[in-house]
Amino acid sequence: MNLKEQICLSLCAGFVVRPVPMGFAIKSPFSWFTGDALTFYGRVKGGLIRFEDDGLTISELEGAGVDLSTDARLEIMGTLLREHSITYDETDVLFHSDWVPEADAGSQVAQFLSFLTRVQDLLFTTRERVVGTFRDDLLAAITERLGGEATISTDEAPVPRLSDYVVDIIVKHKSGKTAAIFPALSEQRALEAILFSKEIELKKVSNIIPFLIYEDASVKCVSKRTKSRAMNSDLEMAAWDGGQVDVVEKVAKYLRRNAFG
Repeated sequence: MNLKEQICLSLCAGFVVRPVPMGFAIKSPFSWFTGDALTFYGRVKGGLIRFEDDGLTISELEGAGVDLSTDARLEIMGTLLREHSITYDETDVLFHSDWVPEADAGSQVAQFLSFLTRVQDLLFTTRERVVGTFRDDLLAAITERLGGEATISTDEAPVPRLSDYVVDIIVKHKSGKTAAIFPALSEQRALEAILFSKEIELKKVSNIIPFLIYEDASVKCVSKRTKSRAMNSDLEMAAWDGGQVDVVEKVAKYLRRNAFG
């Protein structure tokens, strides 16, 4: 038996296909992130077959922390759907392939399995993706709105004598005012924003407006105690999911209001 035959035998032995009223239930040799075998279905109708999930993929991913509600994450999902020719049925909450003749099921099943594998990969990179995408989205929106009237930089200490406080996004307005923006990416970043706010108050640093911006009001990466401390500090606060345009306008308003009275 050559290597190709060994691989095919090993792989095929891992699949279990069981007849069900709709067609077939297929247990693959691959694992879903919950620890169960990755299982999907073949729906048969009039000599045609399509493959579909169990309708729980979205809810299980969201329950594990994958946020698919924002434009950026929806775009990622849309790319996966297009690459694998998969459709998402919002009514039945199902991912499914196209209908093909049963004789062509082999190529279709490989495509559908590839999609399910890529979808679950979102879980293992979700924190990094969420952090990076949120910060990038925030930076892009601020640059688009204020780029013509401010110099925008990232990962710098806006106050030289407070060089330990590196701020994610710095908006130096032409009026002389500066917005120091901390996206609430973690407990540590939220605490640093609170400490930075207290430092500029104690050292009487003028013309700096510190902001702490959450991706959503119920963000779990920041503790309730730290959220309360932030609310009681001099930080200006906002929630990205409460209205992205409103967040950027709030930054612009505080720069202008404090500059011109």
